[in-house]
Amino acid sequence: MRLRPVLWMLLAAVLGPAPAAPLRADPAADLAKGQDAVLLEERLEIAVASATSARVRYTNRTQVLTQRGAERYDVAFVGYGKGVTIRDLRGAVVSPAGKRAEVKRQQIADAAAFESYALYADSMVRAINFPGVVPGSTVEYSWEQEIGNLFFLPDRFDLQEAIPVRIKVLTVQAPADFLLRAPVRGASPEYEREERDGLVTQRWTVRDVAPLKREPLLPPIEDLVPNVTIVPRRIVWSGVATIDAANWSGIGRFYWDLARDRMVPSPEVAEAARALVQGIASPDDRLRALFEFVQGKINYVSISLGVGGWQPHTNGDVYRFRYGDCKDKATLLIAMLRAVDLEALPVLIRTRDAGRIDPDNPGVVFNHAIVAVPRPDGYLFLDPTDTVTPFGDLPGDDQGVPVVVVKSDGTGEFLETPLSPPERNRRDRTVRGSISAAGNFEGTLDIAAWGQRRVDMAGFLDSRPSEREDDLEDLIASLCPGSIMKGYEVAPPRGPQDPIRVTIRFTVPQFVTRAAGLEILSPQIVRLPWLAQMATAPDRTHALYLDYPRQENSEVRLALPPGRTLKKVPADRERSAAGLTVTSRYAVKQDGDHQVLEVRRTISISRREVPASEFPALRTLLGSLAEEDASAVTLVSAASGS
Repeated sequence: MRLRPVLWMLLAAVLGPAPAAPLRADPAADLAKGQDAVLLEERLEIAVASATSARVRYTNRTQVLTQRGAERYDVAFVGYGKGVTIRDLRGAVVSPAGKRAEVKRQQIADAAAFESYALYADSMVRAINFPGVVPGSTVEYSWEQEIGNLFFLPDRFDLQEAIPVRIKVLTVQAPADFLLRAPVRGASPEYEREERDGLVTQRWTVRDVAPLKREPLLPPIEDLVPNVTIVPRRIVWSGVATIDAANWSGIGRFYWDLARDRMVPSPEVAEAARALVQGIASPDDRLRALFEFVQGKINYVSISLGVGGWQPHTNGDVYRFRYGDCKDKATLLIAMLRAVDLEALPVLIRTRDAGRIDPDNPGVVFNHAIVAVPRPDGYLFLDPTDTVTPFGDLPGDDQGVPVVVVKSDGTGEFLETPLSPPERNRRDRTVRGSISAAGNFEGTLDIAAWGQRRVDMAGFLDSRPSEREDDLEDLIASLCPGSIMKGYEVAPPRGPQDPIRVTIRFTVPQFVTRAAGLEILSPQIVRLPWLAQMATAPDRTHALYLDYPRQENSEVRLALPPGRTLKKVPADRERSAAGLTVTSRYAVKQDGDHQVLEVRRTISISRREVPASEFPALRTLLGSLAEEDASAVTLVSAASGS
């Protein structure tokens, strides 16, 4: 499925995605201090003429302040394609001394809008390369677009940027009888409305806006940036469809009209589906066999021309040529399932990394297509595009997001995909080994991962042996400082619910520290440095974001040196805050002629996001966890216990 080449996406290539802070105006402050550039002026004017045509004008003036800014803002982009024509594109650079240099024709070039994944597409960008940009220069450009299909109308105007803003103005003009929604999110801009001669003009303005604040582990940028969204209630795509955006069911109807004939299994597809499930009696096993065929045997290739960005190819073509994009793979899977009398439905989804959907603002806002299989208690969602997520699971970005399930009567059902519980995305780590009389440790680390943790580790199966070894050496060094890897084995999962397993043999020289007659060691031989990184900042402006809930289980069994035991066994601990729960258990047990220190820990993160208001409590908990990791125990004679 093709992302709509909307204006704000193209501008993001120039202004750059950056974490946002709440919108605030502060005209008295020197907002440009310490910044790479300042946006002096940005204006977007949209004039809707009818249900099928509009004209768009855009102006941008940005002053560059540093060399890094000169390198970042020396190019700008404007999108075009079928139904969108660029008129009157101009650009110039004003030097620090005030000399103006116009951009020449040879400094403007065309390129594909989505080169990273589309083999063929008619969504293009025109790049303006500005000559001689140095600190102190002002970059200026403007253009006009003629829109012949309101499906490609700019649908979002951001009210904040990665750099300070002096003024931003959005103007939307449309006939009084043209139904248009323009909700504002995250800000309170100046607003004007005027009705004259049968036209309604709306204008939103912000001034002296501070730059977006950067923080680690942020939610998707689209969730944070204040904006105005422009959504026509009705879009006429000549010769294709009429989109009724009054409700989500209308969006479902739009896709149904495009795709329903493409989901009827062709004779070739029906024959292949029946062959693939021959001898398989269970409906779920049949479903899995067909899912894994489409997932593994159909290559992802996007050919996105005109309505082909939204209308899937016929299932026969996808099967015959063995390639397609997300909607093509979903369509083929649905057709194959129908061929063996299993019901399945197309699903329009906006992946979590692209930002949340406003449930009160229906529109064609999706960037992906998956499949829903009806169940007595709801739906089983499947994503055949993702090549590593096992049957029964969804990729993390598909989880916990609003979707439209397109039903067989053409209506759309708006609901949310499930978010896996932490234990579904579990990683177990088991360390077993012994400490020699000289104080060196030797043992093994066994790692087993399920769900999205399994997906994260799947790269070990695909990488070259040399790369895999380097990755595992880095892993063991980060989990257990001072360790040296001696060898490893990787065991692929046998089934969709089985884990991937990795066994690493390693040593830790001088694991026991001897000083002032004492013998000291750290019982937390396996650590989680990524958890400590979550708490580096003293506070946060925005929520802390993780890709998915998860659970970390660890068990350490250390055979102590002969004749040695612990002077004091650490106390068990349980802590919880902001959706994170930590349980630690310690024990010393006799095993033959050795005593064995057992350390068990479970860390469960039940949320994907932690609100900024709860971050102090989370930081306190993570601080106590870091202290526990850094703590040490003392060895003493087992005979005396002291």
